[in-house]
Amino acid sequence: MKKSLLSILAALSLVVSLGACSNWNRATPKGLDNTAIETEVRKNLTADSITGLHIDVSNGVVTLDGHLSASDKAKALADAQKVPGVTQVVDHITVP
Repeated sequence: MKKSLLSILAALSLVVSLGACSNWNRATPKGLDNTAIETEVRKNLTADSITGLHIDVSNGVVTLDGHLSASDKAKALADAQKVPGVTQVVDHITVP
């Protein structure tokens, strides 16, 4: 009787603990506000040694304005696009 009771309790605790973890990976990251998006874009650009761009963010739309080389332009656009909450990147970057 004692063994069966322990077995039942062990099985029950396992079932309860599995149920508690069922939503572990289902949370979607909350979108960032405009200031937070701009900060993240700047971090990404700085990590790629890209400076001198004007960044404007409005409702998830990031506008990049300035002068860069062709390779840096591609990196800058990718850096902005990968920030959570960015819905569109508007390219006003000129290449000399």
